Amino acid sequence: MSVTRSLCVALGALLLTRCAGSGGSSPSSISTNPATSSNVAIWIQPKPEVQGQTGLLGGGASDFTSLFSGTVGWPTTVVHTAVFGLYAGWVANIDPTTLANIVTFLNARHIPIELEAPALQATSTCGNNVEGYVPYGQVLADFTNDYLQRLKALGANVAFIKVDEPYFFGSIAASSPNSCAWPVAQVAGDVAEYAQLVHATYPNAEVGDVEPIITMGYGTDPVTALSAWHDAFAKAMGAEFPFFVADMDFGNPGWPALAVRMQQAIRARKERFGIIFIGEPTDTSDAIWSSKTLARAQTFASTSGSDPDFVFFQSWDPYPHSCLPETDPTTFTGTVKAYIDSEAAGTKMSLRSGHHRAMAMARRSRLD
Repeated sequence: MSVTRSLCVALGALLLTRCAGSGGSSPSSISTNPATSSNVAIWIQPKPEVQGQTGLLGGGASDFTSLFSGTVGWPTTVVHTAVFGLYAGWVANIDPTTLANIVTFLNARHIPIELEAPALQATSTCGNNVEGYVPYGQVLADFTNDYLQRLKALGANVAFIKVDEPYFFGSIAASSPNSCAWPVAQVAGDVAEYAQLVHATYPNAEVGDVEPIITMGYGTDPVTALSAWHDAFAKAMGAEFPFFVADMDFGNPGWPALAVRMQQAIRARKERFGIIFIGEPTDTSDAIWSSKTLARAQTFASTSGSDPDFVFFQSWDPYPHSCLPETDPTTFTGTVKAYIDSEAAGTKMSLRSGHHRAMAMARRSRLD
C-alpha cells in the first residue's frame, strides 16, 4: 500500500484525489433478504485522462468529456446514476467551457454533483505530497473557494463533498512518512472548519467522510478507530458526518464481513453508508479493471447483512481508458451497466432513476 500511495502523490497534486485502499493493495440497498431492498443508489466517478503522466500516475478515460455530449452511449447507466462525482483539483483546472457543458448536462437530468476534495493544509514541515492535504504554499481556503465558486457561477448542484481520508492521512503516523500525525481532535477541528467553509458557498451541501478500511495502520480494529474519529468530528462540528464512504482493501479476504461491520457502526450513528468499488492501480487493461470491479460489487451484494445506502463506482487508476459505450462491458459505464443488469436479473434490488433515488436519500436523511 505504501508504495502505491507514494506513487499516487503526483497524481494527487494534479487531481487532488486519492489513491487509498484501492484494489488489492494491501495495507491502502441489499439486505440478507435482497429481494426486499429498493434503496441502493448508484454513484459514479470515472477518472478523467491525465496528460503528461505515465504508469500509475497517468491513464484515465480519454473519452471522459464525451459522457456529457449526450446519452446515446450510456442510456441505462445515466438513468440510474444518482450522483456524479468529480475531483476538486480537476474542477479547479479544467477549461470553463468543458466545465459548463458538464454542469448543463447534469442539471438537465437532475443529477447532483459529488466532489472529492482535500480538507487539510500542509505545513512547511509535514503534509506535502500527502493525500488529503493542500500543499504548503497553496492556501486551502483559496483553493476551496476557487473550485466552489467556479461551480456556483455555473449553477451547479453540488450536493455532496467527501473529504479525502483526513483521519488516516492527518492523524495516523503510519499512513505516510510525511504525515503530520496530528491529534485526532486537531484533525476533527480542521475538517469542521472546512465544512463551514463549504457551507458559506453551498449551505445545503453534505460534507461526508471517506477513509480506508484496512486491518493494518490504525493500531486497533479499524471499526473501533474510525468510530472514535467520528466521535471527535461530531464533537468539533456539533453534528455527525451525514454519510461515510468505505474505501476497502480488497486484498484482505475478509473484506466483505469487515465492510458489513463498518456499515453497522455507521448506521448506528444515523449516518448513511456507501462503499467504493474499483479495480487496482496495477491492472493492465480495461477488461481486467472492469472484471475485478464488477466481481467486488457483486460479492458485496450477495454478502449477508450488506445494506448500503449507495454503491460507488469510482476510478483513480490508469484504467479504464474508456467510459463509453455501456454496451461494451469493459468500459466504465459498461461495468456499471453490467452491475445494474445483474442485480435486476437477480431481483436483488430495485434500481430507480438517479433523480428519484437522490431525493429518497435526502428524505431518509431528514427522517433519521
